[in-house]
Amino acid sequence: MPARSKVSLLPRIARLVIVAAICLSLGMHWALLQGIAWTGMLISFASEGTVMEAVQKTFDGQHGCALCKKVKEGSSSDRKQPQQAGQSVQKINAVLVEMTTLTAPAGNTFSFVPLHETLVQRTELPETPPPRRGSSFRSLS
Repeated sequence: MPARSKVSLLPRIARLVIVAAICLSLGMHWALLQGIAWTGMLISFASEGTVMEAVQKTFDGQHGCALCKKVKEGSSSDRKQPQQAGQSVQKINAVLVEMTTLTAPAGNTFSFVPLHETLVQRTELPETPPPRRGSSFRSLS
C-alpha cells in the first residue's frame, strides 16, 4: 500500500473511532441491539402468522425475546451504575454558538429615464452604394 493512501486513511479511521466512542458513551449500542432484536422477532412472528400480527406481537411489550430482556437489563444497569458506585455524575453541557450570517450590503440602485421613442417608417429606398475603385471585374471585350 503506498504511503500516500495511509496518510489519507488515518484521519478517516480517527473520525470513525471518535464517532464510535461517542455512540458507546451515549448508550446507542443498546438501541442498535434493540433494533436487531425487533427485526429478529418480526421475522420469526411473520413466519408463524400474518405481517400485521407479527408487528403487533413485536411492539406490544408482552412477547419479548431473550435479547430484548438482556437489552432492557443492560440499559437499566448502565443508567444506575454511576449512582450505585458512589461516583458523581458530571453532566456534559454542549455549547451552542449562534450562527452568524453575512449579508451583502445593499447595492446602488440606478434609475434610468424612460425613453419614449417612436418608430419612424421609411418609405424611400436606401441609396445604392458607390462603385468600388479598382474593381476586379473587367470586361473581356
